[in-house]
Amino acid sequence: MKEEYDILIQKAYKAKTETNYWNQITPLRQFVNEEMISECFQLIDSDDVKYKQIGIDILCQLGRKRKGFVKELFEKVFEIFETSTDENLIFTSLFAIGHNNEYLKVKQIKALEKFQNSKSKNIRYALTFSLLGIENEKAIKMLINLAQDRSPRVQDWATFGLGTQIETDNEEIRNILYKNCFSKDDQTKQEALKGLANRNDERAKEIILQELKNGNFGGLLFDTILNIKNGEEYISYLISIYNKFKDDKSINKQWLSELKNCIEVLKE
Repeated sequence: MKEEYDILIQKAYKAKTETNYWNQITPLRQFVNEEMISECFQLIDSDDVKYKQIGIDILCQLGRKRKGFVKELFEKVFEIFETSTDENLIFTSLFAIGHNNEYLKVKQIKALEKFQNSKSKNIRYALTFSLLGIENEKAIKMLINLAQDRSPRVQDWATFGLGTQIETDNEEIRNILYKNCFSKDDQTKQEALKGLANRNDERAKEIILQELKNGNFGGLLFDTILNIKNGEEYISYLISIYNKFKDDKSINKQWLSELKNCIEVLKE
């Protein structure tokens, strides 16, 4: 068995593409045993950045019950945060935290604050992932800042985190969600709408109704309506739109199909 995963580790180390790299890491996560855990920590302790990444990438999703070694893993990655400036290694370490952030301590959340102003959009993106679903004041404050990030991908994920991954509800969260309802990025816009609607904010209803009235919306709005608490109240508007366009040959067939499906699901 050891020979098998040693071969995979070497293949991961030599991988030239991201796809090939993950093709080795994924099967390595199936070896859930003490020998593999020890091997991974040895990799993390090496002086080679690539080996460190491999060890972290395996351990962070090794089996379903990681409580027994996640404390040591966190000690290693937070040490990396203090001693390394390697962007890829920090990126990997932040994602490892995201996969296990239910074990984060308050002081560790605070230690992550320095990354929200990183010059690297990839590190800010990884930070956003690391904070998803955490009901903690400092974590939420960081997400509020990241939801205003100049990178559309960071802004989208932070909005997603605030909108649907936590239940905390306050004026500051609602205000940033409302602001992002007018984002030029449709994905960010819809995540903001979901979050605002699920907090029963009347402004969300006004925006959705205006979108439906204007008729200038894509399929993402259907997903939003299907994933909010009171989506069924828009059925009559959706039926009206469907009846208006169902025989129009110039209308995109996929869009019309998604609209019809949205109506059928809401009726169930």
